[in-house]
Amino acid sequence: MTNSKFLLSLCTFFIALVNYAQTASIKGVISDGSYPLPGASIMVKGTSKGVNTDFDGNFTLSNVELGKIELVISYIGFQTKTVTVEVKEKVNNLGTINLIESSQSLDEVIVKSLSRRNSEARALSIQKRSVSIMNVIAADGIGKLPDRNAAETVQRIQGLSIERDQGEGRFVSVRGLPPFWASTTINGNRIPTAEEETTSRATAFDFFPSEMIGYVQAAKAITPDMEGDGIGGSVNFITQTPPSKETLSVTLGTGTNVKAGKANYNAAFTYGNRTPDNKFGFLVNVSHWNRSWATDNFEARRKGDQGVFRLELRDYTGVRQTTGVNTVFDYKLDDNNKFIVRGIYGTLADEETHYKHRIRFDKFDETDNTARVELQNIHDELITQLVAFDFGGEHSLFNDAGKLDWNVGSYENEFKYGNIPNAEDNSYFVLKFNQSGVGIKPAYAVSKPDGAGDHRAYWKADGGPMDFNNPSTIFDVFSDNNFKLDPAQQQIASDGLNFYKVYVNEKDRVVLTANYEHKFNDKLKVKVGAKYRDKVRKAEYGDYFYAPQGNADIALSDLSQYLITQPGKSDFLKELAPNASSSFNQVVSTQGMSTFYNLNQGNFDFIPGDSDALASGGGLSRNFTVNEDQYAAYGMTTYKVSEKLTFVGGLRIEATKTAVEGYSYNEDDNVLVKAKNTNRYLTYLPALHAKYSFDSNTNLRAAITRTYARPNFGDISPGVSYSEADNEAQGGNPGLEPTFSWNYDLLFEHYFSNVGIVNAGLFYKDLKDPVFASTSIIGGVETKRPENGGNAHILGLEVGANVRFDIFAKEGFLSKLGVQANATFMDSEMIIPGGDENGNDRTVTTPYQAKELYNAQLYFEDDKFNVRFAFNHKGKYAVDFGDKDINDEYYGKYSTLDFSGSFRINNHFSIFADVNNILNEPLIYHYGANDTARPKQVEYYGVKGSLGIKLNL
Repeated sequence: MTNSKFLLSLCTFFIALVNYAQTASIKGVISDGSYPLPGASIMVKGTSKGVNTDFDGNFTLSNVELGKIELVISYIGFQTKTVTVEVKEKVNNLGTINLIESSQSLDEVIVKSLSRRNSEARALSIQKRSVSIMNVIAADGIGKLPDRNAAETVQRIQGLSIERDQGEGRFVSVRGLPPFWASTTINGNRIPTAEEETTSRATAFDFFPSEMIGYVQAAKAITPDMEGDGIGGSVNFITQTPPSKETLSVTLGTGTNVKAGKANYNAAFTYGNRTPDNKFGFLVNVSHWNRSWATDNFEARRKGDQGVFRLELRDYTGVRQTTGVNTVFDYKLDDNNKFIVRGIYGTLADEETHYKHRIRFDKFDETDNTARVELQNIHDELITQLVAFDFGGEHSLFNDAGKLDWNVGSYENEFKYGNIPNAEDNSYFVLKFNQSGVGIKPAYAVSKPDGAGDHRAYWKADGGPMDFNNPSTIFDVFSDNNFKLDPAQQQIASDGLNFYKVYVNEKDRVVLTANYEHKFNDKLKVKVGAKYRDKVRKAEYGDYFYAPQGNADIALSDLSQYLITQPGKSDFLKELAPNASSSFNQVVSTQGMSTFYNLNQGNFDFIPGDSDALASGGGLSRNFTVNEDQYAAYGMTTYKVSEKLTFVGGLRIEATKTAVEGYSYNEDDNVLVKAKNTNRYLTYLPALHAKYSFDSNTNLRAAITRTYARPNFGDISPGVSYSEADNEAQGGNPGLEPTFSWNYDLLFEHYFSNVGIVNAGLFYKDLKDPVFASTSIIGGVETKRPENGGNAHILGLEVGANVRFDIFAKEGFLSKLGVQANATFMDSEMIIPGGDENGNDRTVTTPYQAKELYNAQLYFEDDKFNVRFAFNHKGKYAVDFGDKDINDEYYGKYSTLDFSGSFRINNHFSIFADVNNILNEPLIYHYGANDTARPKQVEYYGVKGSLGIKLNL
């Protein structure tokens, strides 16, 4: 019986192939006259047979009966076009079909095709045709706003937000979830991570210029053909591809950072073309952005209770250089076979100068009301570098009923320090000086309530004088209002030379991907695929301290030939208090730091007891090697029940084997012992999506999916690392389990013919074993360790609209205006077993979960002008949890306002002006839910602007 069924199935399959042989296929490209139009609808008139174009505007309509037919081609914002085709056997190639914008006549198409409305039409068309729940933005839509890296491009998308470093976007978050709970990919592949302080799986995208991006797809509910390690969803950056005709774009710009007081410049070049026979195409993107930056910061360090044992005044300046190169080549062997080669290079080099003054309240002497002030001169260069290469193919089979694509890739991301002070000692390089006997107002240095013998300063909320809402109370700590830190009294510290070293290299040595999709008929489509990734991650860390030989006194004044007035001190934290820098004086220049060390390095002795060095049992949690094999296979079916209702369902299975090699330390024998932990897990990730179209412009979407998040690399490392500078100890937990989530999504959307949309949706996530950072005070040290929490849930509401006012007025000023706005509201709950101060379960929000996200844009655009104001807001969220709210650490609420304007001189030239961070709101980390009662870290970045010219041919 079994054999009979097998033979019957085999015969049915061959009969289907014969039927395919008796039909034909139609191929073509849909364009606006200059650029391809992805997501265009091509329907056979009078039937339900149809297809949508891909990202390159290509379409293949398979299994078409021979004879004369009419194709109806429609696209948001464009006139519907009907094309008559005489279908002959095998392949019918229609070439390029140009559409005309709804508001144009034929002789206007060349000029109007450069319209920015066009970019939104392309993005919305892809979004509209998708069965899954996703948002899309296109390259020239990205260029409307002053977003200079890949992370910043997505902060305008509904439900997406970013984390910043020195005022620039770095990590991407979906629906307020942790960045490492999102699958962030380039061309469908997750990119290895490498960053100075981050040991998670989240990729920092500040090294990746926005000019290299063609599209961004943000899938809120993933399908089985997407990587399943993404609880929040998947954000896919699609790099630009070869154009359909010769394309040249050049951008030159300059500007300034007001706080840095120095000029910036940026340049971008794009050139692409195809050979006359259309077989070979190529594109080269090159982008370079050089900018000076400055950050004013103060940090209040706690120790043992709510008291501040050290107040740090940090003055940062630096120069960042981002360079990106994207090269892609494709070769069409024939109508059924295409091969693609890509190469990507991206780097961020950040030379940083940092002057830090640390007021040590814990060193307060009650006999004469004095304390110690520490000066740190810091110079370093942080370098992140990505190199990626992949080779693949796309093939049409069985008379275009089958599509096979495959890819072989290799990706490497590296973080390292530049050669400061020299190539051998490259590091975060610090010279430390102390000045004792500095008069401190007694109100700022109160004995600890527990009688531990040292002192603290306290915030107003805890009975002290410091009040963020009255900033002068934070910085007016010296008893002599005319006090200046005196180089003649500042002696080099006993641990006065410090090399902080980090090296991270993560490599996906090989990534193999294959997908096959077979269209059985106009209703049924099946897709299967597999993926393999061979990953290795190496992390090295050390914090090395040195003292002058024989503890010889070296005064800062002894370095007089290297002394300079502290740069930028006159406006340090001027947003808060005019006297914040009143005590600053002279510091060592960056060149002087390196020169001094290189001339005197033989006069310093290593201090093993103060150092966090692997050889003596330090830095254990941050020195490790991960070898990880990831296997995945999936199957999914798309079934079109009717013209209105479509289902997509399937299952993805992922297997992970992770081997972590680290270290433990036997203090009794002073022996460093290698430790190895291996973990294996198999995940089953079912998914079901439904799309119901009330009409051609109105959809209701629903999805039930299961996703997960692998534990972060640093979280599964053995050992514990202690940071003397931050008085924090952090250890790994090799026993961590993955976090799983059942996700439920519902979304209603309506598209307007004038390129607009309104939508509203609900989502709910039911999580198991979320990982959180457990914080406790052990021996006066703030100790953190990752733990699996109890079950958690997240409930959210999303609403959004893009409304162009020409829907109300066809002519005049009002017709050129528009508003784009979206908001996401969330509520979450997680149980921390035994997490409160009495050992009882504690209920908190999920980590990194903000309660609200807002985006709003007001824009004016016509044939010449494009002007936009863009507002972005993200609510506060907890990053670490203590035993009660007052010990929870929050990333504070943050809002930005940006401006972008451009003027098109003619068909080829345009000028632009951008202004970033107009509000100049501070970024605040704080303890407890009250935003400003107990700030831990406060940073101001200043306003930035640029002006430039762009050439398009």
